[in-house]
Amino acid sequence: MQSLAAACAFAVSPLVAQDSTRSAQASALRVFLDCPDTFCDFDYYRTEITFVNWVRAREFAQVHVLVTTQSTGGGQQFTIDFIGFERFAGAADTLHWTSTTTDTQDDIRRGLARIFRLGLMRFVAKTAVAPDIEISYNAPATAAAQVHDPWNYWVFRAQMNGNLQGEKTFKFQNWFSTLSANRVTDAWKIRFSVNQNYNQSDFTVTTFDSLGNPSGEEVITSISRGYDASALIVRTVTIHWSAGGRGSVSSSTFLNEKLAASVAGALEYDAYPYSESTRRLLTFRYEIGPKTFRYRDSTIFNRVTETRFNQALNVSLSVKQPWGSTGIAVEASNYLYDFRKNRVTMFGNGEFRLYKGVSLNFFGSVALIHDQLFLPKEGASEQEVLLRRRQLATSYNYFTFFGLSYTFGSKFANIVNPRFEGGGGGFFIIQ
Repeated sequence: MQSLAAACAFAVSPLVAQDSTRSAQASALRVFLDCPDTFCDFDYYRTEITFVNWVRAREFAQVHVLVTTQSTGGGQQFTIDFIGFERFAGAADTLHWTSTTTDTQDDIRRGLARIFRLGLMRFVAKTAVAPDIEISYNAPATAAAQVHDPWNYWVFRAQMNGNLQGEKTFKFQNWFSTLSANRVTDAWKIRFSVNQNYNQSDFTVTTFDSLGNPSGEEVITSISRGYDASALIVRTVTIHWSAGGRGSVSSSTFLNEKLAASVAGALEYDAYPYSESTRRLLTFRYEIGPKTFRYRDSTIFNRVTETRFNQALNVSLSVKQPWGSTGIAVEASNYLYDFRKNRVTMFGNGEFRLYKGVSLNFFGSVALIHDQLFLPKEGASEQEVLLRRRQLATSYNYFTFFGLSYTFGSKFANIVNPRFEGGGGGFFIIQ
C-alpha cells in the first residue's frame, strides 16, 4: 500500500445547523479500534478521524478495526482488517501498509490513519454523514519509478543503553550494547547480531568489632558479564515450508561458561500459509546440531570442555481474532549422548475479551530442566547465592503474570483532553 503514489484525504464539511450536526454525528459509524499500543496512538486517530464515533467496547461497534503486525527488514508490515457488525454484518475488508526503517512514530501514525480512512469509507458511505464527506486526489506528477535499493535490503542498527541507579548504601549500573544486521526478502531471511551486557552492584554495609560496636563500612561489589553473537539464515521453500540454520557464540559468568558455541540446521512447517501469519500461525520446527563448551570452573561432571549434539522440537501456535489474541509454544530438547539430559519448556500468553468490558490477560512460562551441564563442581558461595551471581541447580523454573480488568460507563471515546498530563509529577484535583 505504501508504494501507491496517490494519496486520498477526506474532510467533513460543517453543517449549517448545530442540531443537524448533532443528529448526524449521533448516527455516525461506531468504530472499535483494536491495535497494539506500541504502534497505535489512539488520541491521534480520535482527533484526526472525526466522521465516526469511536467506542470503547467491541460489542457496541458496527465496525471492528483489527490491526496486526509482523517485522520486515527493518520496518513493520501492518495488516488492517475491517470487520462489520449489526447492519454491516458479513462485510469485511483487508488492507496492508508497510513502514520503513527510517519512519518516525509520526510517520507511522499518519500512514495508518490514511489506511483507516480508506477502509472505513465503504461503511461511512451508508451513514448519515456521507453527504458531508469530500474526497480529494493528489495525482502523481510522473509515473512511479522502479524502486532502487542501494543497500540491497540490508538494515544495520547499533545501540548502546546505560542504566544508573543509587542511594547512600547501594549503587547499580548496567550497560548493554548491540550491533545487528538484517536482510529480509520473500525468499531469504538473514539476521546477525552481537550483544554485550555488564552489571555491577555495590552494597555498602556496616562492619562491627568484636564487642559488637560499629567499626566502619565495607563495600561489597557484585559483577556479572555476558557476551553473545548469533546468526540466522532461512530460505523460503514453499508457502508452508522453510529451511535454514542458526549459530551462536556466547560467554557468561552467571552460567560458568567461558565460551559456548553452537550451530544447528532446522526445518519448519507452517500448517497455514505464511502469508496469514499476522492472524494465525501454527509451526512445527526441528533443529539438530553440535554445542561446544569451555567452562570457567570444572563442572559437577568433571568437565572443563566438551562437545555434545543437541536436538530440539518446537511447536508454536499464535492467533489474533476479534475476540482477542493468544499464543502458546512448547519446546523439547535433549542431548543425544544421554536422553536424560533434557529440557521441556512451555510459553503462553493471551488477551481475551470475556464479556463486554471484562477482559483477561496473562503471560507465563514453565520449564522442566535436566540439562545443566555447566554447574560448577565447587558450587556457589553464600555471597554468590544471595547476589544471584551464579546459576544454581534446579529441576524447574516458572514465571507468570496475569490480570483481570473491567471497564464500564460511557461507550463512546471521541473526546481527547490532554490537560494536566505533562511532566513527571502528580496532581490531586479536589472537587
